[in-house]
Amino acid sequence: MERSLRPVVMLLILVAFLGGVLTVLSPCVLPVLPVLLSGTVGGRGRPPGIIVGFIGSFVLLTLFLASIVGALNLSPDVIRWVAVALLLGFGLTLALPALHTRFELVMARAVPQRRGRDGDGFLGGMLVGATLGVVWTPCVGPILASVTTLALSGQVTGFAFAATLAYALGVAVPMLGVMWGGRKLLHRPALLGRLAGIQQAFGVVLVLFAVGMVFGLDRQAQTVLVNSIPALQKLTFLEETAVVQQELERQTR
Repeated sequence: MERSLRPVVMLLILVAFLGGVLTVLSPCVLPVLPVLLSGTVGGRGRPPGIIVGFIGSFVLLTLFLASIVGALNLSPDVIRWVAVALLLGFGLTLALPALHTRFELVMARAVPQRRGRDGDGFLGGMLVGATLGVVWTPCVGPILASVTTLALSGQVTGFAFAATLAYALGVAVPMLGVMWGGRKLLHRPALLGRLAGIQQAFGVVLVLFAVGMVFGLDRQAQTVLVNSIPALQKLTFLEETAVVQQELERQTR
């Protein structure tokens, strides 16, 4: 416990947060951008729902994926296929008005106190965010790589949890900014009459993204982007400083 409270460990957690913020500049983000942009349409609760779902699933899977897969005797790809199914279903609810209406009715019955409100969208957003947490495979820097190593060895320490949560929160800040900015743009008078069509277009994009995941196109796109823009890999410069590297070695012993 004493070691986890040392100032240098707090520095690592701060660097993890900043690393998450800088991830928005990484080419690895581009393949999942359609999922993120889906938060610009729908009810007011969708953006925060996406953030909550993303943080929860990302932290859970980063720290406990190996344990979950081992305990349930599953293939690691099973969780990815579940994410594909959720993403495909949500895309269809956006693209097809009849399915969207039915989905809103189901959500209203699941959360009675929200009935009568203009499509809050928080629960739907959580599903999308959870999916995003599963498919999120950014250019992970040294800190998250060390956390993953600890998790794979069965060591979920306080440092591992704090660093993963800090990273996820760092990613969430620009995510929320993109979604709120997009919502303000789409709700301008000139676009208000076209929101239904824009929502359907986002639904089609999400369906195509889910189909692409079936064939592994998202992973291929990430690899191509990383190899094509090597300069952007220097975004991990904060994590490569001597102090950070020394403390990472200490934490993973």
